[in-house]
Amino acid sequence: MPSSNEPGSEPESCTPECGSNESGSNESSAAGRSPIDRRSSEVIAEASRASFLGGSYALPSESSPSAQVQPPPLPALTEVPAPATGASEARGAAAPRPAKREHSGFLEALVLVVGALVMALTLKTYVAEAYEIKGRSMEPTFINGERVVVLKSFYGIVRGDIIVFASTEDPTKDLIKRVIGLPGETIEIARGKVTINGRALEETYELTHDARELRDTPHREKIPEGHYYVLGDNRPDSHDSRNFLSIPAVNIKGKVVARWWPFGKLRTF
Repeated sequence: MPSSNEPGSEPESCTPECGSNESGSNESSAAGRSPIDRRSSEVIAEASRASFLGGSYALPSESSPSAQVQPPPLPALTEVPAPATGASEARGAAAPRPAKREHSGFLEALVLVVGALVMALTLKTYVAEAYEIKGRSMEPTFINGERVVVLKSFYGIVRGDIIVFASTEDPTKDLIKRVIGLPGETIEIARGKVTINGRALEETYELTHDARELRDTPHREKIPEGHYYVLGDNRPDSHDSRNFLSIPAVNIKGKVVARWWPFGKLRTF
């Protein structure tokens, strides 16, 4: 039977001195432990800490008591992308813009077309208009089928100008003639010759004459204010002021400023 003094044996009963040492000082108890007991306590503490942190712990080998205990690895952090803001939201919001551009382009084209039509109508009504020559009364200056530009605004009328006007006999019909007599003048026509206020009119433009004019009845008129006396360049074959007298200025629609067709005979007047 082993004696009570053998190392490693614990007494079954404790003396009052032992009880006072157990309650009064832990240091003496810890100091009395063997190095192996202290190492086991450290291992148990490290294992408990690793279990609490969710990791694992490997027991060190007894052959390498000096091995350092490594802390358990922490779980890797995965960066969560932030929601799209700023430029990303701007790019996302700009996705439907092509449709807006197409819509805007259509509106721009429509505005251009409408603007062009309005401008064309304005030009035709108030500024200039193209006319087609029909008939022979202005030969050789204009031939049937030729086209001219008539200026409707910003013009003055002098002798020799070619004008377009509404007929006094049929206001729905436009005529083209040359201005021969001005307001207040007295005009006489006899045997193909024109006299203004008693003086023969020198006409520098090309005219058509024939023997029929010799048989025409002489014509004389005092031109009223605000009226113009007009004749065709084809004198034997023109219906003009010799038939319907001078025309009021309000009937005048414009002055011929150019012939634009055919292109080979393009010229201004």
